[in-house]
Amino acid sequence: MTQLQVIIEEINHLSQEELAVLLREVIKRIDQQEQVEGILNDYVGIGEGLWDTDAQAYIDDLRQEDEKEQQEP
Repeated sequence: MTQLQVIIEEINHLSQEELAVLLREVIKRIDQQEQVEGILNDYVGIGEGLWDTDAQAYIDDLRQEDEKEQQEP
């Protein structure tokens, strides 16, 4: 049985009041996650134009340099 299935089984035994509390907590958790994602999305692309090199190209170059250093005796 998966963890989710266990939780669902436990939910089946809760009273209506307990279900209401659980629902409020789940909604609160979802709202918090959406808020965090929204804040992070505000920063997407903020560094664009600060460097002459594309971020992925920069990372690729670093990886190639690292591979060369590891291959040297």
